[in-house]
Amino acid sequence: MSFEDDLRDSIAIRAEGSSSFRIQAFAEELAERLEVAEVVFDVSVESLRCTGRNRRNLELLGYAEDPADDSLVILVGSYFDSPGAVLNMTEAKRVFGAGAGFLEQSADGWLGDNLEISSKEAEYSIYFKKHFSRFERIKFILITDATMSSTIKAIPSDEVAGKPASYSIWDLRRFEELANSDSGRDDIHVDLTTWLPDGLPCLEGAESGQHARSYLAVLPGRLLADVFREYGSQLLESNVRTFLSARGKVNKGIQYTLAQEPDMFLAYNNGLTTTATGVTLERRGGAAFITAIDNWQIVNGGQTTSSLAYFMRQAKDRSLDGVFVQMKLVTVEPDQAADLVSKVSRFANSQNKVSEADFFSNSPFHVRLEQISLRLKAPALEGMQFGTGWFYERTRGQYENTRNARTASEQKRFDLEFPKSQKIMKTDWAKYAFAWGKRPHDVSKGAQSNFMAYAVEADAIWDNNDQAINDAYFRTNVAKVIMFNQLRAAVMKSPWYGTGYLANIVAYAMSKFAFEIEAQFPSSRFDFDAVWNRQSLSAETEEVLLEIANLMQKVLTDPGRPQSNVTQWAKQVACWDSAKDSPFVLPRGIEVDLVSRSDEKTAQVAARRERQVDSGFEAIGRVLKVKPDVWSTVLREGVRGGLISPTERGIIERIAVPGTVPTERQAARALLALERSAENALISHDAY
Repeated sequence: MSFEDDLRDSIAIRAEGSSSFRIQAFAEELAERLEVAEVVFDVSVESLRCTGRNRRNLELLGYAEDPADDSLVILVGSYFDSPGAVLNMTEAKRVFGAGAGFLEQSADGWLGDNLEISSKEAEYSIYFKKHFSRFERIKFILITDATMSSTIKAIPSDEVAGKPASYSIWDLRRFEELANSDSGRDDIHVDLTTWLPDGLPCLEGAESGQHARSYLAVLPGRLLADVFREYGSQLLESNVRTFLSARGKVNKGIQYTLAQEPDMFLAYNNGLTTTATGVTLERRGGAAFITAIDNWQIVNGGQTTSSLAYFMRQAKDRSLDGVFVQMKLVTVEPDQAADLVSKVSRFANSQNKVSEADFFSNSPFHVRLEQISLRLKAPALEGMQFGTGWFYERTRGQYENTRNARTASEQKRFDLEFPKSQKIMKTDWAKYAFAWGKRPHDVSKGAQSNFMAYAVEADAIWDNNDQAINDAYFRTNVAKVIMFNQLRAAVMKSPWYGTGYLANIVAYAMSKFAFEIEAQFPSSRFDFDAVWNRQSLSAETEEVLLEIANLMQKVLTDPGRPQSNVTQWAKQVACWDSAKDSPFVLPRGIEVDLVSRSDEKTAQVAARRERQVDSGFEAIGRVLKVKPDVWSTVLREGVRGGLISPTERGIIERIAVPGTVPTERQAARALLALERSAENALISHDAY
């Protein structure tokens, strides 16, 4: 299957077969891919169309706010839904113009004054006008399922409503390159000679590690501010970006030093820790100069960087002459960038309290869920001869990579065994968990922010009792996935639903349902096992959820709400409080889908015992899949570095012999050795 066909299938799955929701599904699918690639952060997808001043057609597909660099991202799009389509310059300019026009006529108040006040378009135009002054720049992103014409070379930056505006196009080819990227991100090439013709002087680290090299340099403050202005928060590693977005970035101490003692900035500031997948070096006169950096990421020092840019924006006569910042730059291999950058960020960034166990893809929490997902099969549906699995994707592209590693006949079997509609990304797992967990306001904040909040909770579960992450836990949470998706499809078909706020309505409905069961049936719990066994909700539960969803729509769009923008209102705890206070009586018939607390506890005890047995089998299975060259590296480098004990060496030497099946105890010791080797960068976490 080609990338284009794969994308079209993904959009069709989101649209649930409804042609009227294809545009929304198109925008959601591509916006999610941009979020995963960290091009945008917590984007709100809303298809807005209206006629503006002078009968101008205005439209956009969504927006995102990036507090890390004070930018407003406007998502526009051109959806062809036709194989081989080409986006030409005329269409690109039309789409960008329609989005820019919506923003301009929002900022000057025309749309707010002339549109129907109850419309989504009026609501968003009023929101943009009210908050427009907060943004320093506008970034327009055009998404399309077509291939960009070769005649489109560049779209120059300009101004929109008095703000600097930039324009970028994400076409089919660019999304395919992203899917095939080793780093999982849009590649960035920073040519330092744009600002420093001779390059940046540096010292090369003495180490000659297999996976990383280090450089030390002193950056001119103006260079750092200018590069940040050019590339924005794409320079910030995801954890750092989240930290700045959550806590604000203007450090008064930094601002004072820049204004009063700029020559002391280097002495006072801790400097930056950064990573890159490549560095271009020139050597002249016995010295080394960095002339370009590929995929530059700031993993510690984001506040310093953004504060320098903020200082320069406050007045035209401000200068960073004499301001310098020390920098450590670590290069990593592209195929290991995600793992190593996460480690550098975790160990270098003391201010950023990131969950050790659950935020990173290679954490044991995610690995456990992946293992269960590959083994556990749902009951076969009526007419089917085998059960299907729910594929837990802990790393970007893992589903496709697993599928593509098979032969053509094996791929057909894989498609039947793990339907694409049953792929669950880890950020979506967090969304479904919190939708039921009575935290719809967190879900409404966006995939990345919600995942950060979920990481804290998941970390606590793992630390308290990792055996709780078992088959029963997986079945329960997959049942929440089924509930969310089935309710979403039902809401789309409901006569009371127009368009807009679909994800908010569904998340609030699930949370409200969970809240009312707890309040009205305190000795009972919802029977998620029944949902797993049927792979669907009962008719009774779907009907109740639809009624609650209708009520939640009224709460979200209540004319008396304190926040006019529904999307922003949904993010507030006050909105969830209003939802909880809205009366709703569950019908007695819902009891057929409930189980007693005592029965649930008995099932949990049995599940934990089952988990202990499964852990042993999984350990054996994992070590049997380790390739011989990995064992060779662990033995050679691990023993030499003192990481592998004599006992472990003996176990590994036995396991490395083809056909040898280890005991559970031996497999557990071998996994510990592998983990220790990965933590010391001898092997990749994905090697086992």
